[in-house]
Amino acid sequence: MLASRRIPLQSLRLTAAAAVGALLVSGLAAAAQEITLKAAVFVPPSTTYGVPFKRFVDHVNETGKGTLQIRIVGGPEAVPADGQAQALKTGVLDIASIPPAYYKSLMVEGDAQILSDMSVAEQRKSGAYDFLSKLATERIGALYLTTYGVGVPFHLYVTKDMPVAKIDDLRGQRFRGQPNYNALFKHYGITSANIAAPEVYTALERGTVQGYGWPLWGIDDFGWQKLTKVRVDPGFYNVIVNILMNKGKYDSLSAAQRKVLDDAVVWFEKANEQYTADKTKETLDMQAKAGIKSVNFGPEFKKVAVDVYWDDLKKLSPANIDKLKGMLTK
Repeated sequence: MLASRRIPLQSLRLTAAAAVGALLVSGLAAAAQEITLKAAVFVPPSTTYGVPFKRFVDHVNETGKGTLQIRIVGGPEAVPADGQAQALKTGVLDIASIPPAYYKSLMVEGDAQILSDMSVAEQRKSGAYDFLSKLATERIGALYLTTYGVGVPFHLYVTKDMPVAKIDDLRGQRFRGQPNYNALFKHYGITSANIAAPEVYTALERGTVQGYGWPLWGIDDFGWQKLTKVRVDPGFYNVIVNILMNKGKYDSLSAAQRKVLDDAVVWFEKANEQYTADKTKETLDMQAKAGIKSVNFGPEFKKVAVDVYWDDLKKLSPANIDKLKGMLTK
């Protein structure tokens, strides 16, 4: 009969310790596992209003190696711009970079941000940013990470050979517009034409429209500067592009993963001040070289543009727009 083998107690303890250690290492490895978020932007990432988002993503990917990454699945060719908020809501996307006009049907209050005369930092301090993010969580299941475009105004551009010295000179003309121009166009008797951006060049060339509404940046993305004769100053509103994130996905991140995003937001909002200043100078130089003349309609024109749009938004959400106006106006 074989004698039974006895395993020393010390060996058992060592084996148990090794097993616990292995479990701890395994758990730490799982906790430290890199996660990749799916993102889309409302325009191609290489175009004027896609580049700032790509700067944000590149910074996250550089600082978040081994912890958190963002993969841009594409622009509107991957997920239609007007469907990106819904894709965010359903979790198809984790992050979307879109102007509030593209989710106005879900959250009309978002458009109030374009009327603000405050920086993003000031909007955060006033409570406006938290209020907008809270509404986005309720309506879209998303939160506001950060915003770019503040300080980039909208303008009217004239392509027809005609005397332009005052706003009444544009009365009765037909301009390509966007929804946020509707109240202004109606006020001044300008006919609005809804034409997709890629088709505007042909419309301008054929004289289908005599001008267009567009922000300061980006007319050269489409070659419109070749047909543009006048830019109406002063600019009005702000370009607002919000980087939104699915709230459930953000809450599911580890503290280290959230920190990568939060730190990137701080970096982005600071770095974007100089980027905006440089891009604006570059754009004004480009427009001047293209022969685009500036005609100034005076401060009253800007005031009217802002006032009529506040009035328009108030009809759609009176209480919330009144509250936001107080938080978004100096």
